[in-house]
Amino acid sequence: MLRFLFAMMIPFLIFVYTMSFTRWMGKERHLAAATSAALLGALTLCASGATLWKLLT
Repeated sequence: MLRFLFAMMIPFLIFVYTMSFTRWMGKERHLAAATSAALLGALTLCASGATLWKLLT
């Protein structure tokens, strides 16, 4: 479990960066782009988590 958490640090940091970009796009009133970025960030985090879980267990 500790290896999984350590391996998820980079995907999580990418997710945090994507969410800050999403907030910026929301402030600029680009709601379609903000929604797309948030969805892409969440899907990427889930896919990375599932892949790493499968590889490490």
